[in-house]
Amino acid sequence: MKRFMHVQIRKIEIDKWCEGCRIQSDPGRPYVIDWIRKNAHWFRSAWETSQCRSCRHWINCGHQALQNCVNFSPDK
Repeated sequence: MKRFMHVQIRKIEIDKWCEGCRIQSDPGRPYVIDWIRKNAHWFRSAWETSQCRSCRHWINCGHQALQNCVNFSPDK
């Protein structure tokens, strides 16, 4: 669960930054709340089936929740 929360927060930060660039302003807390409402479900599903959850590099790129990754390296 700790990994998931970390990567979900990272994903939200990245998406928020991209939106801020698009609108040339900080979208603020309302954007985060809206992101959670609209995207949390699909992101959790993607994470649950991704290689990232068992990869030693999860902290760097886990927010992508990739199903197949050329850089996959088992955590153990």
